[in-house]
Order: sequence, then structure tokens, then C-alpha cells
Amino acid sequence: MCLRFWPEWVFLKKAIDEGRYGKTLGVRFRRVAEAPAWSQHNYLNGTKSGGALLDLHIHDTDFVQFCFGVPEAVFSTGFTKVSGAIDHVVTQYLSKSGACISAEGSWAMTPGFGFNMAYNAVFEQATVDYDIARGEESLKVFEAGKEPRTIKMDGLDGYAGEIQHLVDCIRENKRPSIVTAEDGLNAIRICEAEERSVHSGRLEPV
Repeated sequence: MCLRFWPEWVFLKKAIDEGRYGKTLGVRFRRVAEAPAWSQHNYLNGTKSGGALLDLHIHDTDFVQFCFGVPEAVFSTGFTKVSGAIDHVVTQYLSKSGACISAEGSWAMTPGFGFNMAYNAVFEQATVDYDIARGEESLKVFEAGKEPRTIKMDGLDGYAGEIQHLVDCIRENKRPSIVTAEDGLNAIRICEAEERSVHSGRLEPV
């Protein structure tokens, strides 16, 4: 659940919740990579890993529910390439918010491609665009009537942030608040609906 703690994703979540740029019209997430080069006896065995769908794409699926709630249904297309499970998936999420929400996840990139994660959020008065490939200019805001600007984010990365939250909860003897066990279960439920949709070719309820 590390994206809930990633500074650029925290920025997006707040912009959505606060209506900072008006209504959220659409968001597209992208997380694509070549197949893992480590522990391939596990990762490339889809019955163990669940393929890219359950190892990599689930991060964006979780963030979709974090921002917009558990979707009512999903429509997904995808294919297998390296694990025997779904290694590339593109999903449209049917949300009560009415926003157009989609996410792409993949282990199917050719070796040498590396890894990329990005999002593009369209609001009534702005577009917020993140692409890790841009380095220090990864997060940009294009706001109506203003010059485009780059946002520099401080703080821990998502991995350190989620660990810190866990440690804080243990020290303070309180339940996790940013992410719960139910959230984890729901993320799997949504991904399982995506898997059904890939195989059925139909919109599948969550």
C-alpha cells in the first residue's frame, strides 16, 4: 500500500479530496516494467505471484479505491507473457464519483526498458501530471490562467512512509488509519474482478 504514502500521490489525494482544482473529471495511472530479474522462480510462476496484476498493478488499484472508494465494476483487457498469469492489464473502473478512471500495469516490457510509473489527473481547472522519468521535474501542474509549474515534494518515499506509519501505530498502541486490513482485502477483490474481466471480455462487478 506504499502509494498511499508516496509524496506525489499524497499531493494528488489531497487535491481530489479538497477539490483544489474543482471536480475530478478523470485520472489515468500507469505502472509498467520489464519482468523482475530477481527471485524469478517465484515471480515468474503466476500461480505463486499472481503475475503483474497482483504484484505490481495492485498498487494503482489500491490507490483508486483510496481516492474514489471501491468501484462498482471493472472492465479489463490484458495478456500473459512471462508468468502464465496476467502480465499486462488495462482497466477502466466504474466509480460512483462519475470520474473516468483507468490504470495500466505491466511486466511485459522488453528487457532494457526498466521501470516507469506515472499518472495524469484532469480536473475542472487544472491538469496534474506525474512521470518518474522526468526526474526532478516529475510532478507538474498546469492550472487555468497560470504558468505551468513544477512541484517539488519533500518527505519520505512511500516504502519508508508506510513503515513509519506502522511503527508509529505500534508505539502509540493505535490502529492503522491510512491503510487497514480491509483495504488490503478490497484491493485483492478488485484485482480478482479485473482478472475475471480479462478472461470474460465483460464488465465484471466487484
